[in-house]
Parts: sequence; structure tokens; C-alpha cells
Amino acid sequence: MANSSMSQSNITLPFEQIYADQLRSYLLYVIIGVIAIVINIIIVIVFSSSSNLRVKYQLLIALAIGDLINGIAFVVAGLTKQHLILSMTVSTVTMWPVWSCATEWYPGLLILGAQWPACITLFLGLERFAAVHYPVWYKVKMNAKLRFKMVVISVVFSLVSLGVAFAQTYIFFGKNLTFILCTISGAYQKYYTTWNYIVTVFGHLIAFGLNASAFLTAKSKSRLIKSGLSAVMRKEITLVRLMLSVSFISALLVSIPNIILWGQSWVWIVSNSALGYLYVSFCASSVINIIIYIFFNKDFCAQLFRFIPIGPSSKPAVATVDPITFHNTAMSTNTQANALHRNSSIVSHS
Repeated sequence: MANSSMSQSNITLPFEQIYADQLRSYLLYVIIGVIAIVINIIIVIVFSSSSNLRVKYQLLIALAIGDLINGIAFVVAGLTKQHLILSMTVSTVTMWPVWSCATEWYPGLLILGAQWPACITLFLGLERFAAVHYPVWYKVKMNAKLRFKMVVISVVFSLVSLGVAFAQTYIFFGKNLTFILCTISGAYQKYYTTWNYIVTVFGHLIAFGLNASAFLTAKSKSRLIKSGLSAVMRKEITLVRLMLSVSFISALLVSIPNIILWGQSWVWIVSNSALGYLYVSFCASSVINIIIYIFFNKDFCAQLFRFIPIGPSSKPAVATVDPITFHNTAMSTNTQANALHRNSSIVSHS
């Protein structure tokens, strides 16, 4: 019995050493995933606790739910893979049918946690681009109903994309074998994985480009436009700065790592340890937004501090009026009656 126990110990130790880098990565999956879950629950609660914020920030609530799913996916992936490695023996079967990997919980959640936030970030960029470049259209068309439609479209797109992943795996690759530590490429194979990278990378990159264009245009207009509309445009800069920060972090922590991961499938070779940390950066993107909201979103900050007794504000948060939609609030109260007519003329020619 003693010899058997010693033999078992000697057999187990090499697997822990062989997969030491992966085990460290998977531990980070769990830690950062848990942080992402907690933070995004807080974001959802803060925005949803006010009827005004709940309507105004529907897309940011959806983004937080998407990041929450991403956090759950990384926790499940980290725990599952740690368990598989630590329970390995020389008799462990290390190859599974592809379909078995595809039907694990975490590959599908990783797809949703990647593609849904990318779609939401893209819609946020489109909204701010329209607000600055097409203010009249934005004033007439943009409302809570349209934002809700954007959320629904993003959900449907992501679910259909996930359905395609399952269908093509079942039909074409279901009986193929893949490594037991399931990855998206192992579960859904090379071509769908490439599609996933395209959606994830370009969703965030295009959003960043749209927000950058809106930010530069808003700054230019705030300098050139006279009267009260200049103040309105300066307020719009605050909103664009918020969305620009969100999309920049997404491009930095999601798009760039995913470009490297895509290239690893087709062009270059990346070590297993580096691959793990690239995925960790992807998960970390789901943690950063709360910091951006605290610094650049007064509505969120005020509402958050309602839940903190020592915070600077214990009064109910009131959503700031959308500066493009309701631009008349920027005018002086002493001249508001006359300014209403001038404002209509300015907007129609902007």
C-alpha cells in the first residue's frame, strides 16, 4: 500500500508541473471572473435602481449583463480545467469528442460573453456618432424604444451565432477528437472560431473609431458654435468621452489579444502560458468599466453613493438630460423664451 501511494504521488506530480502555467492562468480566470461577476452585478443594480437611469442607460445595463456572463464563463472554465488537470493520471483519457467539448457549459458562455458585449459596444458607438454628426435625426428618432430594439437585436444576433456554432459542430465535427481541456477552437473548430474573432475584434474596433470621430467632432463644434448650443456640445463631449473610454479599454484588452489569438490559429505560434494570459486580459476587460463610470458618469456616481452612507451624496440621483435630445436646457433662464426660436434655427442648420 505504501509503495502504491508513493507511486501514485510520483505519477500525479508531473502533471501539475507540466500544466503549471495553465494552472496559474486558470486560477486567474477564477479570481478575475469572480471580481467581474461582483462588479457587474453592482453596475446593473446601480443603473436599475433609478427609473430614469434604467431607461437612459439600457445599453450600459445590457453591456454589464454581457460582462457578467463573461465573468461566469471564466469562473466555470477555470474551475473545470483546474479540476481536470489535478485529477489526471496516466490512465486518464485526454481526448474527447468535439461535440462533448461543445456541450460543456463554458465554451458557449465564452461565445456569448465575447460577442454580445461587442455588439452592445458597437451600438453605443453608433449612438454617440449619430448624436454628434446627425443631431436632428438623433433628436427625432433616438428614444427608449429604439435603445431597447438595439438590445434585442444584439441578443438575437449573439444567440443565432451561438446556434450556428452548435449546428456546424454537430453536423461536421461532432465525432472528431479534441483535447480534454476544451477551448473555443477545440469545441467549434477553426472556421467558426475565426468568425468569433471577427465579431469580437471588429465590434470593439469600429466602436472605438465611431466614438473617436464623435469626440473630435464634438470638440470642434464646441469651439465653433456660438450661443447656448456650445454648452450643449460640451455636455455631449462628456458623454462621448465616457463611451470613448469604454471602447478604448475594449479595443486594448479584447481586440488586440483576440487578433493575437486569431493569428495563432493561422499564422504564428503562441506559447500555452502566453495564451492563458491573453485570455486573462480578455476577462479583465469586464472589470474596468465601473472605474470609467465613476470618473466619467455623474449619474452612475451619484446613484452609487446613495448606497454608501459615507459617500458625498445621499440624495436620489436624477438622470442628466441628454444634451442633444433636449438641447434647450443649456439656454439661460432669462432669455429662454426668445432662445427657443433661435435654437430651432441653429439645430436645423447644424
